[in-house]
Amino acid sequence: MTEDTSGWLTERYLRLPDGSFPHLGIREGDVAAVALLSGSPERVELMAGMLDGTERVGDCRGYAVFTGSLDGAPLTVATSGVGSPSLAIAAEELIACGVSCLVRVGSCAALSPRLPVGGIAVATEAVSDEGTSRYYAPDVARPAASSRVTGALLSAAARRGTAVKMGPVRSTDSFYEGERTIEMIRRWKDRGVLAFEMETSCLFTVAAALGCEAGSVVCAGTNLLTGEATYRGERLEEYAAGQQAMLEFALAAAADLARN
Repeated sequence: MTEDTSGWLTERYLRLPDGSFPHLGIREGDVAAVALLSGSPERVELMAGMLDGTERVGDCRGYAVFTGSLDGAPLTVATSGVGSPSLAIAAEELIACGVSCLVRVGSCAALSPRLPVGGIAVATEAVSDEGTSRYYAPDVARPAASSRVTGALLSAAARRGTAVKMGPVRSTDSFYEGERTIEMIRRWKDRGVLAFEMETSCLFTVAAALGCEAGSVVCAGTNLLTGEATYRGERLEEYAAGQQAMLEFALAAAADLARN
């Protein structure tokens, strides 16, 4: 007879002896109901600096979590790491601590002439070409953004006169082979995908599975049709301006969501 040792699996989440989560280092009460996520620590630091009364509430395993407020609305900003597995961990622990709405604020490689370097896209849905989502919803090929979050992002952008594109993006686990090949670019451009990135489909899927709202907005650092790219030192001013505009209206949208 084998001994049954499955009792420890009755609790979904791991907790450290002090009650904090092992990856983000946060506890219940540390976070606001609305959180913005980015794979870039620098982008998260920028957002944290735009909030009032910002406090660093989590700092573990490369994740950083800050909570503050914007115009009186409490908000949390956090790193999500690169790729869907890392984002899923961040989303799970944030939701377990009280977050009910998640907004990705990231970068992308554009597939459309309508999205030059520095251009901004609000994702309406995401092609799930990554593996993590399969654990949550095996049959969902194109998870969608929450309409309320998308509406808030578009409204906040319009108030500031910031032009944005809307449409599907594709999330992949492979940055090089999965994005930067002629075959991949042609295939997904022809299917109307605006951009490649690595986290949005997982965010939409995990949020839906756990009963939360989610949205995603990304700024193009590369255009795969023209070859222009910030990593080559090109269009740096355009990218910086686009990113700043994206951060400003994403935070404003998150504050609207928090108040409503």
